[in-house]
Amino acid sequence: MDEDFLPPARADTSPWALRAAGGLVFGLVIGPLIALLCLPILLFLGLFKREVLRPVVRAASYDAFEKTPYYKDPARLGRVFATPVGQLYRRGGLEYQAREGYCSVATQRNLLKSLPLVLPSQLPPARGGAATAAQFADALLRHSHGLVTSTQVVYGSDGVDAFCAALRLANDENHRVAVNFLHATLSGTGPLWLPWNLPLGVVSGHFSNVVGFLDDENLVAIFDVNDGYGAYLVDATRLFEAVCAVDISSNRSRALIVASIASQRV
Repeated sequence: MDEDFLPPARADTSPWALRAAGGLVFGLVIGPLIALLCLPILLFLGLFKREVLRPVVRAASYDAFEKTPYYKDPARLGRVFATPVGQLYRRGGLEYQAREGYCSVATQRNLLKSLPLVLPSQLPPARGGAATAAQFADALLRHSHGLVTSTQVVYGSDGVDAFCAALRLANDENHRVAVNFLHATLSGTGPLWLPWNLPLGVVSGHFSNVVGFLDDENLVAIFDVNDGYGAYLVDATRLFEAVCAVDISSNRSRALIVASIASQRV
């Protein structure tokens, strides 16, 4: 697959010694401080909202999804970006979040840029935005200038059939699909004996674009607005689990957001 249209992923070019020192500082100072500050919250969740912790604890035993043979497979990603919807994303230009925490707006901007009639001046500014799937859906309608006619939030709690039906709409030019998921379920929480992994896993909620669905292989194509990931493929069952994880800010499962698009004839 020709990847020239994709923004370059982050490359850590810092010297090895500097990276090692940064890891040491995190392991000895920053990580334990995070764990200490989050201890009251974790105790509250353990006593009253265990459903928030369960997927994070379960993911501690998972291999990172980056180890799968199809994760960055060029042929499969080429199939995705050769589709009509994939071509629209290519022409619109994909971008990463400007900084940590700006994932929802970056995802909205990518979705809107795939609509031929959207002008650059109409895009929402790259800054912080929606925290929940419902807020994302509302913000997308406001920012679309009528080009998104409606949005539907398909929660993980709606079941796997509703989830897969929504994924299939990612291949339809009259729809666009975004996903709010728990990143720890995909990348793995990491060993829980490192006390900071649990709180970091709990807050690893993330928005990104679903750019296609290879239904014959049950693989979902994501453009992850985190510049450490970019375009990749993930098993739909694993993504469904990440979407079923409860969002601590809404007390609901995470979701797919399906946007219905007005006619884009130019």
